[in-house]
Amino acid sequence: MLDLPNIIDEPKVRAYRLNRTRELMQQFKMDAVVLFDPLNLRYATGCRNMQVWTSHHLARYVFVPVEGPVVLFDYGGALHLSDHLETIDEARPARSWDYFGSGNRAEEHANKWADEIVDLLHKTCGKGATLGLDRADLLPMLAMQHRGIKMKDAKGPMELARAVKSMDEVAIIKNSMQVCTDAIAHMRKFAEPGVTENYLLAKMNEYNMMHGGEYQETRLLNSGHHTNPWFTETSDKKIANGEMLVFDSDLIGPDGVFADQTRAFVIGDKKPTDEQRVLYNHAFEQLQHNMELLRPGMTFEEFGERSWKMHDIYVPNRYAEMIHGIGFGVEYPVIYYPEDHETWQYSGTFEEGMCVCVESYIGPVGGDEGVKLEQPVLITKNGPVALTDCPFEDEYL
Repeated sequence: MLDLPNIIDEPKVRAYRLNRTRELMQQFKMDAVVLFDPLNLRYATGCRNMQVWTSHHLARYVFVPVEGPVVLFDYGGALHLSDHLETIDEARPARSWDYFGSGNRAEEHANKWADEIVDLLHKTCGKGATLGLDRADLLPMLAMQHRGIKMKDAKGPMELARAVKSMDEVAIIKNSMQVCTDAIAHMRKFAEPGVTENYLLAKMNEYNMMHGGEYQETRLLNSGHHTNPWFTETSDKKIANGEMLVFDSDLIGPDGVFADQTRAFVIGDKKPTDEQRVLYNHAFEQLQHNMELLRPGMTFEEFGERSWKMHDIYVPNRYAEMIHGIGFGVEYPVIYYPEDHETWQYSGTFEEGMCVCVESYIGPVGGDEGVKLEQPVLITKNGPVALTDCPFEDEYL
């Protein structure tokens, strides 16, 4: 059992996250960072605003120094959104150079952005300070280079900062996972032959939104032949009696948590076929085997070596990864299949306090269907602890 707080101290959570941000900035030898990514901005400050829209229009950012005032640059008339946040010392209107809003003045506006950031950097950190950026559009990057500013990539420190959760954060994640579990149960009430994939996806989203959730990151609720290979997006396909329904929730739930759970079951009143049972059993076996391996101190390479050995017929259709971190989204670390280690795998070690999702997808090449399962867990000193009680289909096993 986890010893989690019953009541979340939100200022304590925000302080932990801002301190983690600053600690990792120091480790990476950055004096200050400008964060554009809505997830990084929210992590460092606790402030959100049009999170999806500002992921593709860079009209919102924050200046975070290792020492000194945090300055939020927010969109238009939204400065009041941070009035209650002790993590933000000042709010200013954001400057944008996106062509839709700046047109033929885009370069001019990017230079004005650079002038303001350089002035803030020098006044706060001194001349010669190193600035981290988690995103870099061409025009402002050229403007900063022209001004001789030393820059570094801030994605690394932000990913590492977000990877280790406090117990308050774990409690927040568990709450969001419970909303996701309940959203899945709500969707299943409507899962019957003849309904469309879109309809069931809408039902899951409906429950999430009604209970404080925010949006959905992907469209991965599929049935029958749409389940093999994986990654076919949800459609208006009608689901037939006896087909396998597979769904990856990918909900952004309450408090912005990425509530990532995947389950599969047969629609209607038919029993699963022998083939469906085999697929489900292999997916469950892979999930449980890999989950039990997780311990603090285990290297990513060691995990890959000891991971479940996939049958040859499933290998070409394997999922993108075996493990990924979770928080505000899919986060560090990512552990790839052994077949992909030479191309993609980086070094690292699992740590106590990491929250990760264990993934499994089993779909034979040329097969009619596939099964995907996924379980979020917290890595503790004693091993993995499930962050959800969303049921599996025990009668299929």
